[in-house]
Formats: sequence, structure tokens, C-alpha cells
Amino acid sequence: MQITVVLFGMLRERLAKESRGRLTVELPEAATIQDLLELLDARMRLTCFVNGENERNFDRPLKDGDEIQLIQPIGGG
Repeated sequence: MQITVVLFGMLRERLAKESRGRLTVELPEAATIQDLLELLDARMRLTCFVNGENERNFDRPLKDGDEIQLIQPIGGG
């Protein structure tokens, strides 16, 4: 299945500027958000949106055509 991944913040810097933070990823059927994070080697704490909806369960299976947005939370004081 193919999903679209949109990266924001520091994550976006991992991609070429021309990509504008977007990439298409091929995953096996029934792959989860956690599987995607492992594929992307994303080991930091992230906020995830699936098709515009905040998703906290990273064991959620993805579906063909899903759009995943990954944001690294920013802290400060």
C-alpha cells in the first residue's frame, strides 16, 4: 500500500528542499504507524495525525492512501 508522509520542523530537514516535506512510502498491508516510524528511523517523540485527525495509538493499522503528518513537539520556557 502507498501512504503519503508529511514531515514538519526538524524532521523536514531530512528531505531535499524540493520535496517540501512530502514523500510517498510503500508499506505492506496492515502496517502500523509504528512500522512507518521504524522505516523512517524516527526515534524521537512525535505527534502524529492520520488524515488530519490526531492519533495517539501508534499500533493503529494504516490504509492505502492515508496521509500521515509527523510533527516533533517543541518545548520551551
